[in-house]
Amino acid sequence: MKKKNIYILVFLLIGNIANAQIWKDPNAKLDARVDDLLSKLTLEEKISYCGSRIPEVKRLGIPYFEWYGEALHGIIGWNCTQFPQNIAMGSTWNPDLMFDVATAVSNEARALKNTGSKEVMMFSPTVNMARDPRWGRNGECYSEDPFLMSEIARMFIRGMQGNDPKYTKTVTTVKHYVANNVDKGREKHHSYINKKDLYEYYFPAYKTCLVDEEATGIMTGLNGLNGIPCSAHDWAVNGVLRKEWGFEGYVIADWAAVQGLEVRMKYAKSQPEAAAMAIKAGVDQECFRNDKRQAPMVNALKPAIEQGLITEADLDVSVRRLLRLRFMTGDFDDPSLNPYSKIPASVMECDAHKKLALKAAEQAIVLLKNDNVLPLKKDTKSLAVIGPFANRCWMGIYSGFPNSKISPLDGLKKATSAKVSYAEGCDVLADADDDKKIAEAVALAKKSEQVILVVGNDESTSTENVDRKSLQLPGNQHKLIKAVRAVNKNIILVLVPSGPTAIKWEQKNIPAIVCMWPNGQEQGTALANVLFGDVNPGGKLSSTWFKSDKDLPDFNDYNIQSGRTYMYFKGKPLYPFGYGLSYTNFKIDNVKLSSEKVNPLEDLIVSANITNTGKIDGDEVVQVYIHDVKSSQKTPIKALKGFKRISVDAGKTRSVEIKLPYEAFAYYDTIQNQFMVEGGVFEIMVGSSSESIAETKSVKVKGGLVPAIKVGQKSGYFNARDENRKQKWDCIYSDKTAMNSSEKGKADGKEWLEYEITFVDPGFYVNTWEAELNFTSATKEAIVETSMAGAKIGSYTIMKNQLKLPIRIPIPPEYGKPVRLKVKTMHGEVNHHSIKIIPPGGKKPFVVTKVVAKSE
Repeated sequence: MKKKNIYILVFLLIGNIANAQIWKDPNAKLDARVDDLLSKLTLEEKISYCGSRIPEVKRLGIPYFEWYGEALHGIIGWNCTQFPQNIAMGSTWNPDLMFDVATAVSNEARALKNTGSKEVMMFSPTVNMARDPRWGRNGECYSEDPFLMSEIARMFIRGMQGNDPKYTKTVTTVKHYVANNVDKGREKHHSYINKKDLYEYYFPAYKTCLVDEEATGIMTGLNGLNGIPCSAHDWAVNGVLRKEWGFEGYVIADWAAVQGLEVRMKYAKSQPEAAAMAIKAGVDQECFRNDKRQAPMVNALKPAIEQGLITEADLDVSVRRLLRLRFMTGDFDDPSLNPYSKIPASVMECDAHKKLALKAAEQAIVLLKNDNVLPLKKDTKSLAVIGPFANRCWMGIYSGFPNSKISPLDGLKKATSAKVSYAEGCDVLADADDDKKIAEAVALAKKSEQVILVVGNDESTSTENVDRKSLQLPGNQHKLIKAVRAVNKNIILVLVPSGPTAIKWEQKNIPAIVCMWPNGQEQGTALANVLFGDVNPGGKLSSTWFKSDKDLPDFNDYNIQSGRTYMYFKGKPLYPFGYGLSYTNFKIDNVKLSSEKVNPLEDLIVSANITNTGKIDGDEVVQVYIHDVKSSQKTPIKALKGFKRISVDAGKTRSVEIKLPYEAFAYYDTIQNQFMVEGGVFEIMVGSSSESIAETKSVKVKGGLVPAIKVGQKSGYFNARDENRKQKWDCIYSDKTAMNSSEKGKADGKEWLEYEITFVDPGFYVNTWEAELNFTSATKEAIVETSMAGAKIGSYTIMKNQLKLPIRIPIPPEYGKPVRLKVKTMHGEVNHHSIKIIPPGGKKPFVVTKVVAKSE
């Protein structure tokens, strides 16, 4: 009997072990947890992981999950802090600041997850090289230079993913791999690139993010590479990412790109074949959200298995990678075990984040010209603020919707006691009313002591699916500038561009020019601080600015050596790479090298002194370039290999040391398929821009191989002692009060009402939807303000007898959920009738008449 009981106990023990929920055990090894959960999923449940919307698994207690989030320079959502656009962050030349910004962004992402509002699968950063400023998404990337791009991007990854040894704060998805720099027709476009350019120019930033910083994911581009679609490119994904670099994270195809293998690229013969191609190439998932349909890849995978194109074991490889990330974010663990579950909802657009957004905006501003007219005098009597971007806080594409937005006009009004007047001047694009608006601007400029002219380009000329046709200012903006300049010479030109802009006439005729960029929600305050001298500008251009379109090669030419970027451009630029002025002067001297000869795998230390010879404290960016004096390869005229932004008090001198690892001297050998250093003499050039070189030193470098590295190993530029690798999520807060907003919840006593609207996913990315407010009556020049979820959208003046007011509603990616649009009467009296919603893509408009809430 006793023996029988032992058998029963053993049997029960074995049964319990067999049925054990290893995947729920936070102390079990990660791989064991992943394998256990994978074994419990049905084929259909596994397949569902290959799209953005993943259905719940009731029997396992796993809720619905959305693998989709945008965090380019702030979370796309309501009341999320919006930092300077990526091109602006690149112009700070400050990786440490990028870490702080990314920490704030990821904290807000976690706060939203902690409240059940969003997941933390983020499609960022964008590290496509800014090889041509006409690219519609040029503003999304940090630089035209692979080294500057890498150093800024690495700290974005570090800040977003956090430093906890077990849990990942947010999942980063580096995009768009690879060489997707033409947006119009990108779904059918192929980038033809030689191997040398790929490894030396297009690959480095991806490799830095994946190998050095161990980014969790990567997105393949909608384009093709050398005749093969990126989302089915076995060599680019399995060959380079997984085999060469040892990448074990997930790979997602851009929007419906797997479907596009058949439908647009004509590369596959059917959808099952397209899905099989993606899985075999190492692509795990297809980006696609729709309220009614799963991703095309999801629909095609079961037929692909049934037809024998792939096996369930092939699918398991991809699903295992996707499940692994959910464990890494802590999805299946008690929140008390995860330090990021402690991030409170109060951090959303909190005081510390807005202060950081202001600091970033100030550091991003680049002073392009100053004929001793800046900073502005505090006793200026009258100020005319003119231009299509003057009364608008344009933050760039892929922006969220903060509660607070400071336009240039807002910032200048708060900064001065002068009489500040405003005129739009013209539209961004040519408009029938432009001549009238220009005349109004000219009249205002005539009677004003000083003019601030704010111009640029926005999503109407440069965005996803829309490339710039020219580097010139669009519409009648140049005409506006010339007209105003004819009546008032006291002009400061402020640019809000998506990238390098051809302003040759303006450089010659306007006394001061400032590049502000799409500079986040605090841009107006930052601009005012710079213009009035409370902040000394120290930003530097992260791309070459050309004089005209004629300086650029063919848009579809991906050969970097055909005159692209400062590295190969032989003409005279309007403003060189790395350029930026200051209100003070700096002298760089006493440049020294740690050695006269560099042996294989040795570092070279470059040191220099930086003296502020002026009377104002300021920042300088010390830049180190190298040039191979005599090479058998075609090498750059010069190439950035080190930099440091440094603050120097007036009259003081500081020293700086910059490390150049052995790999800084390498080129990619296409015969041996590895990086090599060709022995010889290299020039080390130290200066304040690519053309302003203070001193040049020579060093002999011994030839040799640069060892290939994979995930788990590090490049020579990786700094394990960097303090950013030790910081916790709350490192950016001086105290707990900074994690709250001192401005939220303030009532102003104005009348308001709310409409409830459900927006349906149009199936493609749009920034805004068109709408129309309808009134039964309104007093002359009544003013209404619109907002959603507490985030202000815009303010509008209702003209005489106007009963229809066209507006635009910014849409975060939360389709299918009812949201409320608040309309507040700021001035006058308004009687509302309805709101007409006009969906994009030619879909039928609908009208909402019901008021769901209103002020008492």
